Amino acid sequence: MSFLRQLGWELFRMFARRRTYIGFGVFVLVEMLMLFLFTRTGVRQGISRWIEEVAGGLDTYFSGLTLAFLIIAFTIFLLAAPFLSLVAGDIVAKETEDGNLRLLLSRPVSRFRLLAIKYVACQIYALALFAFVGITALLVGIYERGAGGGFVVWSPEMPRVTIFDWNEGLARYFGSLPGFVLAFLPVTSFAFALSCLRIKPAAATIVTLAWLLADFILEKIPFFEDYRHWFMTPRMNNWLYLYYQEIPWPAVTETAAQLVGIGLTAFVIGWVAFEQRDIKT
Repeated sequence: MSFLRQLGWELFRMFARRRTYIGFGVFVLVEMLMLFLFTRTGVRQGISRWIEEVAGGLDTYFSGLTLAFLIIAFTIFLLAAPFLSLVAGDIVAKETEDGNLRLLLSRPVSRFRLLAIKYVACQIYALALFAFVGITALLVGIYERGAGGGFVVWSPEMPRVTIFDWNEGLARYFGSLPGFVLAFLPVTSFAFALSCLRIKPAAATIVTLAWLLADFILEKIPFFEDYRHWFMTPRMNNWLYLYYQEIPWPAVTETAAQLVGIGLTAFVIGWVAFEQRDIKT
């Protein structure tokens, strides 16, 4: 059986589970909540003052793209990590819990091939989730503010505000969505590695989230400034490089290499641990 055919069956099994769609549903609910909040008079006035200060021309730059970016920037980190951890932490451990692992390995397929298929399936799920979030957030923005206009981008992690016209902004916006898969590669890989151990699916998810939360909190403590390069969340926030006025490609390449290296290292650790397991007992 070819790798792609096996991958197709793995994706079919993944998307046949109800829990796979929890993240999609929660993101829609949060986007509706954000739309409600952004249309309140006080919030709208605050956004209006901010855009007037940094860009001028409120009618031009408070566009659907700007609103879509604000929705993503305020929700993606807090919401994507739990649901990616849920799926990646579930994908191998759940097979053990249900007693399916021995059946899968009774077929003429190596353990590495089995894990590689499941790992790729996790990344495809991440891409589908981020594409869904990006498209629905943009639809919400266009519904509220209409199509066309400028695009204002700002985040506390960015050195300055950047401004784009609609066409370039749209290209930057959709170009950043695959970047989220790369940014969250350590999260999916860490949860996947834990799932390869003799562990419950919920435990793999919780440990991944605990590690990510600890990383996020410790990185913010000023006393650890000299060790900031050891933390993960600053690297994950580097997806904002794609919204700089001039994209710093050397920094993008360096960050991408680091994230891929961390993700593959976690996969190899999970694979080695899985190879040592006695599946028969």
